[in-house]
Amino acid sequence: MIIFVVECPAPYHTPVLNRLQDELGDELCVFYLYGADTEHGWGDLAATHRYVALDRPGGWAAFRSALLSPRLRAVCVYGYRGRARILAAGAARLRRIPLVLRAAANVRSEWSRPPVRRLLKRWYVRALLGQPEVWANGAANTAYWHLLGLRRQHTIPYALPHLPGGAGEAPALREALEIAGRFVFAYVGRLEPVKAVTDLLRAYTIVRASAPPGTTALVVVGRGSLEPEVRRYAETYDDCHYLGAIPQDRLGAVHAGADVLVVPSHSETWCWVVNEALGFGTRVIATHEVAAADDLVTEATGRRCPAADPPALAAAMLAEFWHGPRRAPRLECVDTARAMADRLRALTGREAAAVTV
Repeated sequence: MIIFVVECPAPYHTPVLNRLQDELGDELCVFYLYGADTEHGWGDLAATHRYVALDRPGGWAAFRSALLSPRLRAVCVYGYRGRARILAAGAARLRRIPLVLRAAANVRSEWSRPPVRRLLKRWYVRALLGQPEVWANGAANTAYWHLLGLRRQHTIPYALPHLPGGAGEAPALREALEIAGRFVFAYVGRLEPVKAVTDLLRAYTIVRASAPPGTTALVVVGRGSLEPEVRRYAETYDDCHYLGAIPQDRLGAVHAGADVLVVPSHSETWCWVVNEALGFGTRVIATHEVAAADDLVTEATGRRCPAADPPALAAAMLAEFWHGPRRAPRLECVDTARAMADRLRALTGREAAAVTV
């Protein structure tokens, strides 16, 4: 048995875990901290892998039973905070079976913390986890784990097993919004301060004042605490369209219908919408705080700009506009489940004495 401890079903984890069950069969058992996520409006994620939700009756009893099972061969935790992850990591170390750690983390956010806090965190993580194998996902993530002293790393990049659906509806969406023929900027994500959608609105005000009238449009997708502000902006300017939350099976229409996806975030541990946009060949403008852009955004695929700087963001948006519509090389979907399965087979084939504790 190989246990995965994951926050909740998500469009970036669930398909990978579905494929992982194809690879590992009944050996795989996923424990979700929460059985469903109602915040993001992702829609039905169709989890076909075997899983137990800890917030459902009997969830914790099944979890404890799995951790004590003589069949347990490896433990994979997504993140290292919270009772379930601590128990899973502790069980793996006590039983001297492979422990794998995977988490979205960006070294920039860690450098912004006081040195004493970084040192205490390093001690805590090392005391809790020892030296697990870390599945690093990119440059910023690799640097983060090195900063915490976790050097047993194996690179398994974040990649989408498949793209959101609905791309064929992109022309119809542009017609419905009356933005056909315009240069379309899109935002897809939570409407929360850290995502800086208000920076985007300020930047777009500069863009719309600089570009010829009727040549640009902004489409915003998502929901969150800043929704009222976004709604007010969309009601004020007829070239801004707020669509609310869109399920994954229809989100492809937004990505495929946009000329540029804008990611203005002040902090991002990864940012899966970058993968999504590039999968459709949509160019990306991202701030320097977006970890995914370190690995995926180049001159061929988009632009970078400072965070919390609406004029700089507007300059990047205008540079794309004046260059004219163009597509980026498509980012291929990758079977990360196969890489995970191969690595787990290698780890569980080792003798217990070879596992670092």
